[in-house]
Amino acid sequence: MKKTIVLLITIIMLAGTSCKKFLATKPEDFTSPEQYYSTEKELNEALAGVYNALAADATYGLYLSLFLAHGSDEAFYKQSTTTANAMAYDHNTADTYVDAAWRDLYKGINRANYLLAGINRPVMDEAARNVIKGEALFLRAFMYFQLVSMWGDVPLLLEPTIDSRNTDNPRTPSKQVFEQVLSDMTAAKDLVNSYSVNGNPVHVSKTAIMGMLARVCLKMAGEPLKDESKYTDARAWADSVIQSGIHRLHIDYKQVFINETADLYDTQYNETLWEIEFYGNSASTLKMGGRFVNYASTLNRDNVAGYAYERIGATGTLYKMYAPGDLRRDWNIAPFSFRGSSGTEEVPKAATDIYSRSCGKWRRKYETVLPRSTDYGPTNFPVLRYSDVLLMFAEADNEINNGPSAAAYDAINLVRRRGYGKLLPDATNITEADLSGLGHEDFRKVLQQERARELAFEALRKHDLIRWGIFIPVMKAVGADHGQNAPTNLRYATRGYNNVAEKHNLLPIPSLEMSLNKAMEQNPLWK
Repeated sequence: MKKTIVLLITIIMLAGTSCKKFLATKPEDFTSPEQYYSTEKELNEALAGVYNALAADATYGLYLSLFLAHGSDEAFYKQSTTTANAMAYDHNTADTYVDAAWRDLYKGINRANYLLAGINRPVMDEAARNVIKGEALFLRAFMYFQLVSMWGDVPLLLEPTIDSRNTDNPRTPSKQVFEQVLSDMTAAKDLVNSYSVNGNPVHVSKTAIMGMLARVCLKMAGEPLKDESKYTDARAWADSVIQSGIHRLHIDYKQVFINETADLYDTQYNETLWEIEFYGNSASTLKMGGRFVNYASTLNRDNVAGYAYERIGATGTLYKMYAPGDLRRDWNIAPFSFRGSSGTEEVPKAATDIYSRSCGKWRRKYETVLPRSTDYGPTNFPVLRYSDVLLMFAEADNEINNGPSAAAYDAINLVRRRGYGKLLPDATNITEADLSGLGHEDFRKVLQQERARELAFEALRKHDLIRWGIFIPVMKAVGADHGQNAPTNLRYATRGYNNVAEKHNLLPIPSLEMSLNKAMEQNPLWK
């Protein structure tokens, strides 16, 4: 497919690399900001640099999509080693993944700040300028949303780094950070293009921002802010996407993820509202491959077939959430292993073997960029899909009305029908999997499980459990099930579930940040 961001990634990575604490000296490998942003082309190159921050290993290339996203009721850390790891919840404040994610999110924010500071410099078409400004505003807000969700109170820096000696930036209360996120995203929505104009989900669009605003509002309605008034806003934002008529569910669930791996954009259904774009195998000078598929997928030591490390395992808890007839189960959870952990021959798992399975959502055999790389691949990562929008609408509607309305049932049942293959041309008994007659609490519980079934391995589950305030009890229950029922050789995975504690609702402020930023305070439970 046409790689629109990649065409711009031969960029001058301008304007500094990070937040104030990381800028010890004036960057020497970037064009001076005073000399840059003089043309529309340079603004677009700068915007590509902001997008690129989300494709780094420390963000959605690997850490935010895998290492810092899993360790939940859907996936466990599938390594018997005792080396500390965030997925096993024995990491500390010096954890390299935690530090790198913090660093690269602020790096992206600083790039956005420089771009926004120079946005009015060139003489150019105002409509084009506004699109660039809107995308930069949204991307900055999205990165702050990641930071505040994972670390709580964080420094809110809205101007580019000028004086590298000013490294002491205190934490800003979470509520203020969230309000800035809402403000920036709302402003961005009116500036960016529609999805129809963009033509693909790589650049953010009006509907993508509406959907993300729904996600932000649901987080604000839950832990730790518990601002339940935000359910109304979440429902409205999700409904605005639905009413746009631009997005639909693809009739075939698995095809969404085959497309992401095979470098294909879905222009018929437009189910994916926004995805992080990766490209190639990083074998050339243009290194734009992602690593999450290589590390998540079924173990395979064959480079030709597609090397995979299987660093996460699907939990038995997730497997048991799927009812018979739900086609998503055997797509999300690979029903096979590779013979000898090498090659292309898929050996079916025994029906009773539900604890040793792996993530099957993205399968390397569909990659079209050859030769396949051991560590990198071209699969795009879906940040927001239409099914998520439907489920957010249903969740908010249930909370507002103290029970689901007909519209909430319509939304969740559409997702379920697709999951059971009821949108396919030859489907029969279309309403077979539909829900009805549930009260407020029962609908909430079903909705929470439906999100796991539909959005498995898309880096959302842990965040969902935390905002619902059920992270710790759910984790303990999964650990008990795994310890009692998993094969003996996999019971090491109870380590993470035994370790998890209240402090793991947030990540620790990295020790490097603490040492350089004298105004910074550690999260209380990490002191």
